[in-house]
Amino acid sequence: MENENREKLKKVFVSIFKNIDQNNFDFNKDRSQFENWDSLTHMQLISEIEGVFNINFEMDEIVTINKPEDLLVLIEKKNNNG
Repeated sequence: MENENREKLKKVFVSIFKNIDQNNFDFNKDRSQFENWDSLTHMQLISEIEGVFNINFEMDEIVTINKPEDLLVLIEKKNNNG
């Protein structure tokens, strides 16, 4: 399941951040290293992920997200609890 979630999450990032090299996607890359990852893009990313994975994030979770790996951990947690 984790590999499937990784691929789905990577597709979301590639759709939002057009300049990402999906062959060398780094889940530990900090948000400051993504071009245009500002607060608006952050919310767009959250909204898209909630739709794709059919989950809802709490505000306290949203503010802790600083890299794709953080999102993957939250997705896994929600899938295991939900």
